[in-house]
Amino acid sequence: FKNIETFKSGEDCLSAMGRKPDIIVLDYSYDGITGLELMHRVRETHPAISFIFLSAQSEIPVAIKAMKLGAADYIIKNEEAPYRLVRSIEQIISNVKKEKVQKGLNIGIVGFFVMLFIIIMTIILISVFFDLEL
Repeated sequence: FKNIETFKSGEDCLSAMGRKPDIIVLDYSYDGITGLELMHRVRETHPAISFIFLSAQSEIPVAIKAMKLGAADYIIKNEEAPYRLVRSIEQIISNVKKEKVQKGLNIGIVGFFVMLFIIIMTIILISVFFDLEL
């Protein structure tokens, strides 16, 4: 992965939002702002950013709350965590690519029908203007 940055606090992370990250990996617990609060505040201005929690907090209600609030994944720190983190990041990247392809297809389909409409209207107007029969 490229362009990876770490921050010592949620406030430092918030101040770096001008760099427009694609994914933020955060902990549930920070000094000062919590991971959930950080995610909520970033989402207000940057809704396209994906979030992964990587935390020692292993209580199920905490993980469920993070996922309900929009986290892409909640990974508990253990020996499997690095592998799960890589898989989670790869899944997010794959999903974003699929969304971009789908959006491009939708734009292409709409563009095709707009052009078809313009061509049909042009033919109709030409036939009316030149009094041609179709």
